[in-house]
Parts: sequence; structure tokens; C-alpha cells
Amino acid sequence: MDTEEMYRRGIADAEHGEPHPFYYQHYYQYRRAYDNARRSKGLPGGYYEQRRRRLIQGGIVLAFVLVALSAYWYTRTRANAPAVAGQSGPQAEAMNTLPPPSRTPVFATPTVPATPTQLVLQAGGTAQVVNIQGSVLRGRKEPRLKSAPTAAFKQGDKVRVLEGPVEADGFTWWKLEGDSGTGWSAQRAKDGTKWLEPVAAS
Repeated sequence: MDTEEMYRRGIADAEHGEPHPFYYQHYYQYRRAYDNARRSKGLPGGYYEQRRRRLIQGGIVLAFVLVALSAYWYTRTRANAPAVAGQSGPQAEAMNTLPPPSRTPVFATPTVPATPTQLVLQAGGTAQVVNIQGSVLRGRKEPRLKSAPTAAFKQGDKVRVLEGPVEADGFTWWKLEGDSGTGWSAQRAKDGTKWLEPVAAS
């Protein structure tokens, strides 16, 4: 699917309201067309801005519910307190001075180790060039094999991912920016060998 078609699809989806989540996340031209079309009509911005507004609204409702539950629990606790506090004598004093009972679990609770966040290759992220065995990973002007080279990324280079993915010539292409320039590079070889590995931004 070429960039012009993605741009037209983004404008068309903006007319209907909701974007296609996969296209919005992975295709720069679609995302740009959708956001621009929404803003030109004076509507709230892109998909992520709409999602953030919904999360904020949901958070406000949740906070209100928690406050209401806390107030209800506090009222019930205060209503039951005078039955003991109103008593007098040695028994009441003993009850007020005893420490609260401790709860010892019968079986040890297993500790589940935290699962590390798995990095994925995506536009706006960072990648490292790997497994090119002393050669270079070429960046090209367009995402296809016959396009002219515009950059040559070396083993270990960290590059910024600008756009993608784009499927062409049997490869998955990403537009990269690094010290040697900017260009479209394939994510992996046809035998499955990875050339681009997502890494945390430094």
C-alpha cells in the first residue's frame, strides 16, 4: 500500500470519526492525514489525544467512586465505634490497650518476579543494527530493493525509526536516521535473520 493511498485513507477515516488503530500506529502518512483532517475541522486532535481524554474522564469517575466508598466506610466505622468506646471499667481499659491481632499466613505467598517490558520496533523508537557480519545495512531512498542507496548503517549503530512498517519486495521496511544518513532499510533477511533490534532510547 503506497503512501498516497494511506494519506487518502487517513482523510477518509477522519470524516467518519474513528481511525484504524493498526494503520494509525504503523503508517506515518495515514496518521498525519487523519490528525490534520481532524484539526482542520476544529475537532479534538488525533487518536492518541482522544484516547487520553477518555482515560482522564475515566480517572475522574474512578476517583469519585473511591471517595464515595471511603466516606461510606468511614461513616460505618464511626457508627460502630461508640459500642466499645462507651464502656467503662477494667474490661474496657484492657480492650483499649491491647495491640491489634497480627495476621500470619499459613502458607508463604510466592513472590512473582516482575515481567520486563518487551520492546517492539515502531515509528518513534530506537533500533540497533545487528547480524550484518562485517557488511553494512543499506538505507534506500524508497522502501524497495531497486531504489538508490542513501545511507550505510554499520554493525552496532543505533538509529532512530522515523516511519514504517512498509511491506515490499518480500521485506518489511523501516525508515531510519543515523550518523550515516537517512533511508529505508529491511528489518530482517528472508531466512529470518534480524538486522534491526529494538532498544531502549538512550
